[in-house]
Amino acid sequence: MSTSGIQSLIDPSNALFEAARTGKRLPNIVVATLILIAVMAVGFAITGIAGRLIYGDTGDTAPLMEGYYGYIIPFALIIGALWVWVRVYERRRFASIGLGAGGALFKYAVGLAVGFGMVAVTVGLMCISGGVALEPAGDVVTGVAAVGGSLLVLMGFGVQGASEEIITRGWYMPVLGVRYRPITGVIVSTVLFAGLHAPTQPVYIVNLLLFGLFLALYALREGTIWGICGWHTAWNWSMGNVFGLKISGHDPFGDTIINLQATGHPLLSGGEFGPEGSLWATLVLATGIVTVILSARKRDRVSPV
Repeated sequence: MSTSGIQSLIDPSNALFEAARTGKRLPNIVVATLILIAVMAVGFAITGIAGRLIYGDTGDTAPLMEGYYGYIIPFALIIGALWVWVRVYERRRFASIGLGAGGALFKYAVGLAVGFGMVAVTVGLMCISGGVALEPAGDVVTGVAAVGGSLLVLMGFGVQGASEEIITRGWYMPVLGVRYRPITGVIVSTVLFAGLHAPTQPVYIVNLLLFGLFLALYALREGTIWGICGWHTAWNWSMGNVFGLKISGHDPFGDTIINLQATGHPLLSGGEFGPEGSLWATLVLATGIVTVILSARKRDRVSPV
C-alpha cells in the first residue's frame, strides 16, 4: 500500500531517524535544545577569545568574527563542539547525523544547483515586479572581476551553511524524532531555526518557517543532509555574492558579480531583510515544499510493497 508524500517522509524508519537510533544515549527536548545553543555559544566564544589573544583588545568585534574568517572559524568550531557531544555522550559515529559517504558529492552538487536556481527564480520575480534594480558599483568589485573573490566567499559559506544544517537538521531534528515522534522533530527544529534568526516581521517569520520546513523535508527525502548543506550554501552565497542583496538582514561581504539593491515595496523586495523577506521567496519556498512532498509520494508509489 502506498502512503502520502508526507507520511513517507516522516516514516520512523527514515534513514536519518535510524541513524540517530544508533546512539547509546539521546537527550530529551530540553537538554537537546540547551546543547544546540551551547555548541553555538562555544564556537563563537572560542573564536572571540582567540581573536583578542591574537590581535589584542581593539574595542571592536574580534577580527576572527568578521568577514571571511567569520564564515569559517566560529562555524567550524560549532561543528567540532557537536562532534565531541555526539562521540562522547551519545557514543555514535559523527557520520550518523546524515553525513554518510554514499553519493555525497553528487547530492551536494545537486543541492548547490537547486539552491542557486531557487534564488535566481526569486530574484528574477523581484526584477519583473520592480523589487530590485542595479546599484552603482562604487567601491564594490563587480562583473567578471568579481568571480574569483565571489568563489572564495562560496567556500566560506560552505562551512557556515553546513554547520547550520548539521546542528539543526542533521542532529537536532532526528534526535527529537527518535525520542518523541518524527513530526515533532520536524516541527520543533523548524520553529527553533526560525527563532534563532530573530525575525521581526510577519513575512520574515513565515519565510523562515518555510525555509526550515523545506530543508527538513528535503533532508528526509534524501535520508542525508549532504543535499541541504549544498542548498544552504548556494542560497546564502547567491543572494550576497552573485546578486549583491542582503542575507537575512546582513549586508553581503566581499565581491558581488551583479550588484542589485532593493527598491519598491518591501513585500516585493524583502526590504532590509533581503530576498528572504519577500512574498516571492514565500512562493518559491512553498513551491519547493510541495515539490518535495509530491516527489516523495511518487517514489513511494513505484517502490515495491
